[in-house]
Amino acid sequence: MNSMDANTDITEILERKWAKLRAQIPYVFNNSDYFKERFREAGVNDPRDIRTMDDFRNLPIMMDKTSHRQSQLDSLERYGHPFGMHLCVPKEKIIHVAATSGTTGHPTFYTYTRRDLEITQKVFGNMFDVATIRPSDTVYTAFGLSLWLAGVTFILGLEAYGATPIPVGAEAGPTKILQYLKLTRPRVLMGTPSLLTHLIERAPAEIDCEVADLGIDVLFCSGEPGAGIPAVRERLMSAYGAMIYDVTGGAWHNGTVSCNCRDYHGMHQMGEDYSFRWDLIDPETKKPLPLSNGAIGEVVHTGLEYEAGPAFRYAIGDIIRLHTGECPGCGRSGTRMEILGRTDDILNLKGVKVYPASVKEVISEFQPDISGQVQILLDAPPPRVEPPLQVLVEAGETLGNADREALAKRIEDQVHNVLSIRARIKIVDFGSIGRSSLKTKLLVVLEPDNPDAR
Repeated sequence: MNSMDANTDITEILERKWAKLRAQIPYVFNNSDYFKERFREAGVNDPRDIRTMDDFRNLPIMMDKTSHRQSQLDSLERYGHPFGMHLCVPKEKIIHVAATSGTTGHPTFYTYTRRDLEITQKVFGNMFDVATIRPSDTVYTAFGLSLWLAGVTFILGLEAYGATPIPVGAEAGPTKILQYLKLTRPRVLMGTPSLLTHLIERAPAEIDCEVADLGIDVLFCSGEPGAGIPAVRERLMSAYGAMIYDVTGGAWHNGTVSCNCRDYHGMHQMGEDYSFRWDLIDPETKKPLPLSNGAIGEVVHTGLEYEAGPAFRYAIGDIIRLHTGECPGCGRSGTRMEILGRTDDILNLKGVKVYPASVKEVISEFQPDISGQVQILLDAPPPRVEPPLQVLVEAGETLGNADREALAKRIEDQVHNVLSIRARIKIVDFGSIGRSSLKTKLLVVLEPDNPDAR
């Protein structure tokens, strides 16, 4: 379990984080010209000038995805490696590398020393324990296996924990995934909510049985919204006959997991000793927000003991709601978080701000009349959207054509009632919204010459 006592309150947690930061602040200052320059830009020439947690929280953002990638390009040009100017150890000490998908054209690398990887695996062990995964379990990993954080890094974590991973990966596609599931009969299935939903639809034709017949007890989900959306959770749990866990983890000793409860109460922090994952700032002013129960803000992530390429005052782009105190689901105390959206995908409709995941959550309530597949169509990149919001919603398998218009109107009314925005819902045929074995795109920016996409 997490090394912090389950009943530790947030004040004590912050005190313990500050004790770690007193060592980490001079570490990054003295071992990286990148961070030293960021400190000096903030008017700090000596790390000892940061004397309190408030001093630390008032430091400006020192890295985000854009500056991270630029740091990588600069180190490639200067040192011949892409691991960043923010690297705090010699390249020779890096023993493991993970990355994001690189959808912007440049992957974001995450580097690990041996100690970094050992702590990561300890945090993973805490997550697996809460998700009722046993060291003896066979665990089918259907996350992407390339460099993604949930790929090889998770597999190494499972092996260190004592479980038996079956690393077929999302790249194998639904047919092979289902064949291997039927053959290996794992107790645990890891994958994105979209992929796990797709397997429900494909199983009867591909392996002549329902996913409920595969003997899966645990669904371990990450990578996209879904595992925290009530209607999506209920569909997955009912179809598989399994408990579902919403998870984040892998970067800079971060690890969160929802508890063993059918209802969703956010994700518990499993790496409190090793990362500051819920430091919050105002998304617009970038000023620190009070860290209290129910607080909503943009995350600034800092690794508390990270050696290789640390997160330090890193704006990762998540907007979260912070929960403190006792969890209504499992009774565990400490901190929990819900990811509400991303700073780069918030939609602004005539002054009303809404996250795409919130739109999907409202629409998902209409299952099984709909399949659960949703796409929001935009004429231009967010945030500004001219109402009504254009949304494709895929019909359920048994929905008749005559019922579509009335269903679309009901969904539009509910979106307006819950989110105070106008939407134009178009019901499309079952199977017409493309499935993905990786992350399914919720937002689609239309090409100017492709009006037929509506």
